[in-house]
Amino acid sequence: MVDTIKKAIKEATTNPFTPTASSGGVSVNLLVCIGADASAYANAPRQVQLVLNYLHELGGQATIQQLNEFAVKAEGIQFWGYSNGEAYDQKPSKIMAHYFPRMTGDTAWSTKKGKLELIRLVS
Repeated sequence: MVDTIKKAIKEATTNPFTPTASSGGVSVNLLVCIGADASAYANAPRQVQLVLNYLHELGGQATIQQLNEFAVKAEGIQFWGYSNGEAYDQKPSKIMAHYFPRMTGDTAWSTKKGKLELIRLVS
């Protein structure tokens, strides 16, 4: 009986499908890089521009978690927050959860701006 319980515990802990942490619909383990249309970044909202800035600073490729960690340390022009120094409640994961289909070029920003691949998924 004890051996059966130990075996069940071992099997439960070796499950390869352990859920990953997520932040508002975008997995923090998702790896992204700068997209083909990133030079048109000025057409995007400021918070999306900052995500691209962070991505560039991290070498052009990063996980969402790495972008979140970079954002927490951001200063000066890279800071996303109030003038009193308090950060907005918008980490890159939250920003990307909202804008992701537009950032990847799957959905148009508007009829005037069209589709822009600002980021690309890395497989």
